[in-house]
Amino acid sequence: MLIDCHVHINNYDSTQLADPRQTADKLFAAMQESGVSHAVILTSYFVNEHRPHVDEAIALLGDDPRVTLIEGLRWRVDDTRTDLFRMEERIAAGQVRGIKLYPGYDKYAINDPSLEGVMRIAAKHKVPVMIHCGDTYSKHAKLRQAHPLLVDDLAVDYPDVDFVICHLGNPWFQDTAEVLYKNDNVYADISGLTLGDFHYEFERYMVQRVRDMITYMGDPGRQLLYGTDWPLAGMKTYRKFFDSLELDEDARDNIAWRNAARLFRIDVERLR
Repeated sequence: MLIDCHVHINNYDSTQLADPRQTADKLFAAMQESGVSHAVILTSYFVNEHRPHVDEAIALLGDDPRVTLIEGLRWRVDDTRTDLFRMEERIAAGQVRGIKLYPGYDKYAINDPSLEGVMRIAAKHKVPVMIHCGDTYSKHAKLRQAHPLLVDDLAVDYPDVDFVICHLGNPWFQDTAEVLYKNDNVYADISGLTLGDFHYEFERYMVQRVRDMITYMGDPGRQLLYGTDWPLAGMKTYRKFFDSLELDEDARDNIAWRNAARLFRIDVERLR
Protein backbone atom coordinates (compact mmCIF):
# COMPACT_ATOMS: atom_id res chain seq x y z
CA MET A 1 0.00 0.00 0.00
CA LEU A 2 1.18 3.52 -0.75
CA ILE A 3 -0.22 6.82 0.56
CA ASP A 4 1.10 9.97 -1.10
CA CYS A 5 0.87 12.54 1.69
CA HIS A 6 1.76 15.59 -0.41
CA VAL A 7 -0.04 16.43 -3.66
CA HIS A 8 -1.80 19.48 -5.10
CA ILE A 9 -4.61 20.18 -7.53
CA ASN A 10 -3.15 23.57 -8.43
CA ASN A 11 -2.44 24.44 -12.05
CA TYR A 12 1.23 25.45 -12.25
CA ASP A 13 1.15 26.31 -15.95
CA SER A 14 0.00 29.94 -15.79
CA THR A 15 -0.13 30.15 -19.59
CA GLN A 16 -3.18 27.86 -19.65
CA LEU A 17 -6.33 27.69 -17.58
CA ALA A 18 -7.23 24.28 -16.16
CA ASP A 19 -10.38 23.33 -14.31
CA PRO A 20 -9.61 21.71 -10.92
CA ARG A 21 -11.66 18.69 -12.02
CA GLN A 22 -9.28 18.18 -14.94
CA THR A 23 -6.30 18.32 -12.59
CA ALA A 24 -8.01 15.91 -10.19
CA ASP A 25 -8.65 13.47 -13.04
CA LYS A 26 -4.95 13.65 -13.97
CA LEU A 27 -4.08 13.02 -10.32
CA PHE A 28 -6.23 9.88 -10.18
CA ALA A 29 -4.71 8.62 -13.43
CA ALA A 30 -1.19 9.18 -12.05
CA MET A 31 -2.13 7.40 -8.81
CA GLN A 32 -3.43 4.38 -10.66
CA GLU A 33 -0.36 4.21 -12.89
CA SER A 34 2.02 4.46 -9.91
CA GLY A 35 0.19 2.20 -7.47
CA VAL A 36 -0.82 4.96 -5.05
CA SER A 37 -3.85 3.97 -2.98
CA HIS A 38 -4.63 7.34 -1.41
CA ALA A 39 -3.49 10.95 -1.75
CA VAL A 40 -3.41 13.82 0.73
CA ILE A 41 -4.27 17.03 -1.16
CA LEU A 42 -2.91 20.33 0.17
CA THR A 43 -4.74 23.51 -0.82
CA SER A 44 -2.81 26.72 -1.39
CA TYR A 45 -2.06 29.83 0.66
CA PHE A 46 -3.04 31.78 -2.44
CA VAL A 47 -6.38 31.59 -4.25
CA ASN A 48 -6.89 32.52 -7.89
CA GLU A 49 -8.08 30.95 -11.15
CA HIS A 50 -5.19 28.47 -10.97
CA ARG A 51 -5.47 27.56 -7.29
CA PRO A 52 -8.86 26.54 -5.86
CA HIS A 53 -10.14 27.72 -2.50
CA VAL A 54 -10.47 25.00 0.14
CA ASP A 55 -14.28 25.20 -0.12
CA GLU A 56 -14.02 24.50 -3.84
CA ALA A 57 -11.78 21.52 -3.15
CA ILE A 58 -14.27 20.22 -0.56
CA ALA A 59 -17.17 20.57 -3.01
CA LEU A 60 -15.17 18.78 -5.69
CA LEU A 61 -13.49 15.98 -3.70
CA GLY A 62 -14.80 16.04 -0.15
CA ASP A 63 -16.67 12.73 -0.49
CA ASP A 64 -14.03 10.91 -2.54
CA PRO A 65 -12.48 8.02 -0.53
CA ARG A 66 -9.27 8.27 -2.59
CA VAL A 67 -8.23 11.58 -1.03
CA THR A 68 -7.82 13.49 2.23
CA LEU A 69 -7.88 17.30 2.21
CA ILE A 70 -5.52 19.60 4.11
CA GLU A 71 -6.30 23.31 4.37
CA GLY A 72 -3.61 25.75 3.30
CA LEU A 73 -3.44 28.78 5.61
CA ARG A 74 -3.79 32.20 3.97
CA TRP A 75 -2.14 34.63 6.39
CA ARG A 76 -0.11 37.50 4.94
CA VAL A 77 -0.27 37.14 1.17
CA ASP A 78 -3.20 39.55 0.69
CA ASP A 79 -6.21 40.96 2.53
CA THR A 80 -8.14 37.66 2.56
CA ARG A 81 -6.65 36.04 5.68
CA THR A 82 -8.07 32.63 6.58
CA ASP A 83 -11.06 32.93 8.91
CA LEU A 84 -9.95 30.69 11.79
CA PHE A 85 -13.55 30.22 12.96
CA ARG A 86 -14.53 28.80 9.54
CA MET A 87 -11.35 26.72 9.38
CA GLU A 88 -12.13 25.19 12.75
CA GLU A 89 -15.66 24.40 11.55
CA ARG A 90 -14.24 22.56 8.53
CA ILE A 91 -11.85 20.62 10.76
CA ALA A 92 -14.56 19.75 13.30
CA ALA A 93 -16.79 18.51 10.47
CA GLY A 94 -14.02 16.30 9.14
CA GLN A 95 -13.93 18.13 5.81
CA VAL A 96 -10.21 18.80 6.24
CA ARG A 97 -7.84 16.79 8.41
CA GLY A 98 -4.90 19.07 8.81
CA ILE A 99 -3.42 22.53 8.25
CA LYS A 100 -0.62 23.50 5.84
CA LEU A 101 1.60 26.51 6.53
CA TYR A 102 3.52 28.27 3.76
CA PRO A 103 6.20 30.30 5.62
CA GLY A 104 8.55 32.19 3.36
CA TYR A 105 5.99 32.24 0.58
CA ASP A 106 3.40 33.98 2.74
CA LYS A 107 5.93 36.39 4.34
CA TYR A 108 5.97 35.04 7.88
CA ALA A 109 8.38 32.78 9.74
CA ILE A 110 7.58 29.29 10.98
CA ASN A 111 7.72 30.45 14.61
CA ASP A 112 5.71 33.66 14.08
CA PRO A 113 3.82 34.38 17.35
CA SER A 114 0.67 35.32 15.40
CA LEU A 115 0.15 31.60 14.65
CA GLU A 116 -0.77 30.77 18.24
CA GLY A 117 -4.50 30.57 17.45
CA VAL A 118 -3.80 28.19 14.57
CA MET A 119 -1.77 25.92 16.83
CA ARG A 120 -4.44 25.86 19.49
CA ILE A 121 -7.03 24.75 16.92
CA ALA A 122 -4.68 21.97 15.78
CA ALA A 123 -4.14 20.84 19.39
CA LYS A 124 -7.85 20.93 20.21
CA HIS A 125 -8.86 18.78 17.23
CA LYS A 126 -5.68 16.67 17.11
CA VAL A 127 -4.88 17.41 13.48
CA PRO A 128 -1.31 17.69 12.13
CA VAL A 129 0.27 20.93 10.95
CA MET A 130 2.27 20.53 7.74
CA ILE A 131 4.94 23.18 7.12
CA HIS A 132 6.72 24.10 3.94
CA CYS A 133 10.42 24.03 4.78
CA GLY A 134 13.55 24.71 2.76
CA ASP A 135 13.90 25.65 -0.89
CA THR A 136 11.07 27.65 -2.43
CA TYR A 137 9.49 27.37 -5.86
CA SER A 138 9.25 31.18 -5.98
CA LYS A 139 12.21 33.56 -6.07
CA HIS A 140 10.05 36.09 -4.21
CA ALA A 141 9.82 33.86 -1.12
CA LYS A 142 12.16 34.23 1.86
CA LEU A 143 14.25 31.15 2.63
CA ARG A 144 15.23 32.17 6.18
CA GLN A 145 11.58 32.16 7.25
CA ALA A 146 11.22 28.53 6.11
CA HIS A 147 14.29 27.03 7.81
CA PRO A 148 13.46 23.66 9.45
CA LEU A 149 15.29 24.52 12.68
CA LEU A 150 12.43 26.92 13.45
CA VAL A 151 10.08 23.92 13.68
CA ASP A 152 11.84 23.06 16.92
CA ASP A 153 10.29 26.20 18.46
CA LEU A 154 6.80 24.99 17.59
CA ALA A 155 7.49 21.42 18.72
CA VAL A 156 8.58 22.66 22.14
CA ASP A 157 5.86 25.29 22.55
CA TYR A 158 3.04 23.03 21.34
CA PRO A 159 3.87 19.48 22.49
CA ASP A 160 0.29 18.31 21.85
CA VAL A 161 0.53 19.09 18.12
CA ASP A 162 2.10 16.85 15.48
CA PHE A 163 4.15 18.74 12.87
CA VAL A 164 5.32 17.65 9.42
CA ILE A 165 8.43 19.19 7.88
CA CYS A 166 7.73 19.10 4.16
CA HIS A 167 10.45 18.30 1.61
CA LEU A 168 12.86 17.13 4.37
CA GLY A 169 13.76 20.82 4.75
CA ASN A 170 15.83 20.55 1.53
CA PRO A 171 18.71 21.50 1.46
CA TRP A 172 19.01 21.51 5.28
CA PHE A 173 18.74 17.74 5.70
CA GLN A 174 21.03 17.57 8.73
CA ASP A 175 19.06 20.27 10.52
CA THR A 176 15.82 18.42 9.79
CA ALA A 177 17.38 15.18 11.08
CA GLU A 178 18.27 16.92 14.36
CA VAL A 179 14.75 18.33 14.79
CA LEU A 180 13.29 14.84 14.20
CA TYR A 181 15.80 13.17 16.53
CA LYS A 182 15.02 15.66 19.31
CA ASN A 183 11.22 15.92 18.98
CA ASP A 184 8.84 12.95 18.96
CA ASN A 185 6.00 15.17 17.70
CA VAL A 186 7.77 16.11 14.46
CA TYR A 187 7.60 14.14 11.20
CA ALA A 188 8.96 14.87 7.73
CA ASP A 189 7.83 13.98 4.23
CA ILE A 190 10.21 13.17 1.39
CA SER A 191 8.30 15.18 -1.22
CA GLY A 192 9.49 17.85 -3.62
CA LEU A 193 13.16 16.88 -3.88
CA THR A 194 13.04 17.33 -7.65
CA LEU A 195 11.01 19.13 -10.30
CA GLY A 196 9.64 16.78 -12.91
CA ASP A 197 11.55 13.48 -13.02
CA PHE A 198 14.76 12.57 -11.24
CA HIS A 199 17.83 12.40 -13.46
CA TYR A 200 20.31 9.64 -12.64
CA GLU A 201 23.12 11.67 -11.08
CA PHE A 202 20.80 13.88 -9.06
CA GLU A 203 18.80 10.87 -7.89
CA ARG A 204 22.01 9.20 -6.65
CA TYR A 205 22.95 12.41 -4.85
CA MET A 206 19.55 12.68 -3.15
CA VAL A 207 19.49 9.02 -2.18
CA GLN A 208 22.80 9.46 -0.37
CA ARG A 209 21.65 12.65 1.37
CA VAL A 210 18.52 10.91 2.66
CA ARG A 211 20.53 7.86 3.75
CA ASP A 212 22.92 10.13 5.66
CA MET A 213 19.96 11.79 7.32
CA ILE A 214 18.50 8.41 8.31
CA THR A 215 21.85 7.36 9.80
CA TYR A 216 21.84 10.48 11.98
CA MET A 217 18.20 10.40 13.12
CA GLY A 218 18.00 6.66 13.71
CA ASP A 219 14.77 4.79 12.98
CA PRO A 220 13.41 6.25 9.70
CA GLY A 221 10.13 4.37 9.98
CA ARG A 222 9.16 6.30 13.08
CA GLN A 223 8.88 9.79 11.60
CA LEU A 224 9.21 9.82 7.80
CA LEU A 225 6.31 9.95 5.33
CA TYR A 226 6.08 9.17 1.63
CA GLY A 227 5.07 12.13 -0.56
CA THR A 228 5.82 13.45 -4.03
CA ASP A 229 4.61 17.07 -4.47
CA TRP A 230 2.70 16.03 -7.60
CA PRO A 231 2.22 17.60 -10.18
CA LEU A 232 5.54 19.43 -9.62
CA ALA A 233 7.24 16.04 -9.26
CA GLY A 234 6.36 12.86 -11.11
CA MET A 235 4.77 9.95 -9.24
CA LYS A 236 6.52 7.17 -11.19
CA THR A 237 9.96 8.71 -10.72
CA TYR A 238 9.28 9.14 -7.00
CA ARG A 239 8.29 5.51 -6.61
CA LYS A 240 11.67 4.55 -8.09
CA PHE A 241 13.47 7.01 -5.80
CA PHE A 242 11.73 5.53 -2.76
CA ASP A 243 12.69 1.99 -3.79
CA SER A 244 16.32 3.15 -4.14
CA LEU A 245 16.49 3.93 -0.41
CA GLU A 246 16.52 0.14 0.21
CA LEU A 247 14.73 0.26 3.54
CA ASP A 248 13.86 -2.79 5.59
CA GLU A 249 10.28 -4.00 5.23
CA ASP A 250 8.92 -2.59 8.49
CA ALA A 251 10.42 0.90 7.98
CA ARG A 252 9.27 0.89 4.35
CA ASP A 253 5.66 0.11 5.30
CA ASN A 254 5.67 2.76 8.03
CA ILE A 255 6.90 5.41 5.61
CA ALA A 256 4.77 4.20 2.71
CA TRP A 257 1.44 4.28 4.52
CA ARG A 258 1.24 3.52 8.24
CA ASN A 259 2.53 6.88 9.53
CA ALA A 260 0.29 8.83 7.16
CA ALA A 261 -2.75 6.71 7.98
CA ARG A 262 -2.27 7.42 11.68
CA LEU A 263 -1.53 11.14 11.34
CA PHE A 264 -4.39 11.91 8.94
CA ARG A 265 -6.82 9.31 10.31
CA ILE A 266 -7.18 7.51 6.99
CA ASP A 267 -9.32 4.37 7.06
CA VAL A 268 -6.95 1.94 5.33
CA GLU A 269 -9.53 -0.84 5.30
CA ARG A 270 -11.37 1.13 2.60
CA LEU A 271 -8.18 1.13 0.52
CA ARG A 272 -7.48 -2.63 0.50
